[in-house]
Amino acid sequence: MPSTGAASAPRRRSSTLEVMSDPRSGAPRWRHHLRRAGTTGGALIADAARWDHVEVDAVRLITAGVSLALPITAGLLGGDLAAGMVAALGALLVSTAGHQGTARECLADVRNTIVAGSAGVLIGMIAGGPRIWSSVVLIAVAVLVAVAGGIRPSAAKAGVQSTIFMILGASLDAGHVPIAQSLGYFALGACVGGLLTLIVFVVEYHVLHRHPLPEPAPARSWSEDLRAWRQRLSEPAGRQYPARLTSCMIVAEVLAHLVRGQHSYWILLTVVLCVQRDHLQALSRTVQRGLGTLLGVLAGALVLTTIPTWAMVVVIGVIGAARVYLKFANYTAYALVMTPMVVVFSGLGHTLSSGLLRERLVDTAIGCLISLVVGYLPWRRPWTATSEPEFAGPSMN
Repeated sequence: MPSTGAASAPRRRSSTLEVMSDPRSGAPRWRHHLRRAGTTGGALIADAARWDHVEVDAVRLITAGVSLALPITAGLLGGDLAAGMVAALGALLVSTAGHQGTARECLADVRNTIVAGSAGVLIGMIAGGPRIWSSVVLIAVAVLVAVAGGIRPSAAKAGVQSTIFMILGASLDAGHVPIAQSLGYFALGACVGGLLTLIVFVVEYHVLHRHPLPEPAPARSWSEDLRAWRQRLSEPAGRQYPARLTSCMIVAEVLAHLVRGQHSYWILLTVVLCVQRDHLQALSRTVQRGLGTLLGVLAGALVLTTIPTWAMVVVIGVIGAARVYLKFANYTAYALVMTPMVVVFSGLGHTLSSGLLRERLVDTAIGCLISLVVGYLPWRRPWTATSEPEFAGPSMN
């Protein structure tokens, strides 16, 4: 550009120290980063408090609540509350399956969910325990499932469900019950819950005609999906999610063995829930999970530690109904209601103490910290961070 004034000496690049200390250079850089962190933090809190508009289907909500409360009630009346809790855990697995698509698609979704969850619970019950090889098995299976989940969204969803229920299966306090018997209770609860879901679908669409019949989704070719999957795995970005999940799970299990507690599996569970296949969701999901668990611990300490067993059944039924809506409307609230319920299920009806809930809070904080430090920050550069919109959304968790 032509000069508009007197000639000036050549400019040299200022050092970071000079920029931060020279008052003529504008605001110090640390203030810029502080403002940026404050803006990001405010956006995360606002996102955690935001409620998405979700159509409320009262019949489906009631069905989900009944499918959870029914097996617990049967176990309570039959004198085997632990069996009822295991069956309710199976109903929990399918409570959000089979709600979209045609009748054939809903049936396939329920079937795949039951198979994936039952396989995960079985592996978890076999491999569960404080031994080192148990951690190796859980991590190895989770990684294989994460790699295979990249084939298509339905495989990713089944993989996440299988991994979550594998960890829950490893945590079940059912040492006095044979594995085959526990798996039978779990599968029975899942099948009953799935049957109720399909009955509601038939009644709503074919009897009451409350909704127009949905159009079938475009058919996907397995050969094309496998070809695209192999192509993604040949690139670093395609292997990023398994790498992030593996590193986080290894750190979580090392810490769990170092600070061994009776229920340190919750660290691993938090990591699996927070480390997202869609990297762009990881930070917000971690914040929502942490806030929801904190509020869930407070709510559980106030409610579930002071009520009799029959009242706990009612509360679990209400939570089971609400979670179907909360999962898609606000994940923070979803984590809030799920925290005490999963603790009750994994304890198979044993007394829920405030100390146990506080331990869950500490474990969640550790899991969230691992997810951020190991599974998010090292991968946030533009050349390493990836987003997979096809695999995003609340249905993946």
